[in-house]
Amino acid sequence: MQNVIFFSDSKSVNIYPLNLGRCESTLHFGGRSVAVQWRDLLVGMDADFEINSRLMPTKEAARIIRGMEPGDIWGSGEDIYASRKGEQTRHIQPEIDVHSELLFTQSATDYFSMCGTGIAEDLKNMKLTWSARTLSEEERDAWARLGVIVHGELEKIHLAPGAILRSCNINTEEGEVILGANAEVMEGSNIRGPFVLGEQSQLRMGSNVYGPTSIGKHCKVGGELSNVVIHDYANKAHGGFLGNSVIGSWCNLGAETSASNLKNTYGEIKMYHAEIKKHINSGKTFCGLLMGDHSKTAIHTAFDTATVVGAFCNIFGANTPPKHIPSFSWGGSEGLTEHRLEQAITTARKVLSRRGIELTPKKESEIATLFSLTEDERK
Repeated sequence: MQNVIFFSDSKSVNIYPLNLGRCESTLHFGGRSVAVQWRDLLVGMDADFEINSRLMPTKEAARIIRGMEPGDIWGSGEDIYASRKGEQTRHIQPEIDVHSELLFTQSATDYFSMCGTGIAEDLKNMKLTWSARTLSEEERDAWARLGVIVHGELEKIHLAPGAILRSCNINTEEGEVILGANAEVMEGSNIRGPFVLGEQSQLRMGSNVYGPTSIGKHCKVGGELSNVVIHDYANKAHGGFLGNSVIGSWCNLGAETSASNLKNTYGEIKMYHAEIKKHINSGKTFCGLLMGDHSKTAIHTAFDTATVVGAFCNIFGANTPPKHIPSFSWGGSEGLTEHRLEQAITTARKVLSRRGIELTPKKESEIATLFSLTEDERK
């Protein structure tokens, strides 16, 4: 029986704020979480593995791990990729195929940067797991009569049971488009692949999506998106622009919330670095909004380039908020106060209950722990 344990190392701090209150293995590499993809790739193996949660589940990485003998440890020092349980320990440094992908995330921005690769790497297993049907060229006229206009190959569109395409435009020339079970693309949407829309999620009327973009399950998303990863149970249901961004679970972006992803000078972006707790040059030109779980914005919130928002924040105000907003913050451009723990838990309980999910005592305890761990950031 396969057993996979994911571990975080010292470099995981740089995945902030996406890993606040959660393991990096729960973050999405393309359309599904790292953990889910690894378990699919290692199916059928009777072995116990420990895998670094920052190692992305590519075919090349899976080939190496499937070839490990009991006791093998892949990597050394601070850079341990994976190990297989066994009595005799042996460090290995396998050869990497120069034509294959081996991806190890270094920062939160990697999750939008690697989105297209993640969709491509996971496509086969995603289609299998979701029981998705691939469209065929013979269907082009029938879909056109329904108002679905496709530029590119229809064979790059895949629909899980119950998925609905209303009248829309889809371009598959640069990547696949896959919809999860009971997902819906509403009227007037324009989509350029690669694109994933998760189970029970909606792409609202008149949306414009540029790939690579992925939306998790039980999400409502509208407006304009370009290279965005939105995790499960998060909403951006109205207008506004997001580009080169990653949004955590249980977030809600108010109407017309937007984030700049490019400086007017086209210069290098400075970004908050969690390990040294200050803004430093990132080496990047494009970056929008990075937001931790359970954070919310008010109507017309406008974020500066490369804004980093922690978990359980409530952001509002007439002007641009700070470029780093610590977890459990309340406010915006006119100042930040602490989002009281009791209030944060009460809101989380209401939000989860709307999806038929209970906020368990264990989860409440985890929220309280996160509140304590992030207290120094708010001082």
